[in-house]
Amino acid sequence: MKYFSDEIQKLFEKLKNKEKFSFSKYADGEWAMIKGHYINNSEFEYSPSTDEFYRQKLIESFTYSDDCYYVGISCPCCQGDEHYNMYKFSNQKDENLTFANLFVNSNYEFFKQFFIEEFKTYDVHLVAHETSNINNLPFKVEEFYPVGDSAWKNNYDLIEKIKNNNFSNKLFLFSCGPFGNILAHQ
Repeated sequence: MKYFSDEIQKLFEKLKNKEKFSFSKYADGEWAMIKGHYINNSEFEYSPSTDEFYRQKLIESFTYSDDCYYVGISCPCCQGDEHYNMYKFSNQKDENLTFANLFVNSNYEFFKQFFIEEFKTYDVHLVAHETSNINNLPFKVEEFYPVGDSAWKNNYDLIEKIKNNNFSNKLFLFSCGPFGNILAHQ
């Protein structure tokens, strides 16, 4: 059995020790798109009739397996039986599977106290909505990549732009819905 407090500490130790890893979270919106359900919320839209390419990229990010790649899925208390469907479909090793809501609820204070301080020790590259005010963040952002709504479709070319820079020793933070999942995989 996994516990929220243990899981966040595991990722924090990796961050603190400058280990290379990637965390990608999949909650109800991403899961609905993976299952092929139409979705339109304030952040992103998926239409089965036009967005299959992007859905497949999301599925690839969900099922990608690597020792340094961690996949967060909805917990059983949030999604009931769908949690088990996500678990099975992800095909992840248990040690690489964690909770999508790892940084909130009872873990939020730990996140604010420890992760934010650790972000200050990195060159942070942030992919977030174009209306974000990064000047109010409690850490410095070396590079900001502004994206719009449905970034997973409308800003997809950003993946290659970032990869072509061959960055090393940078911390990438993604606050861009399902596009963050695809970026974390890439």
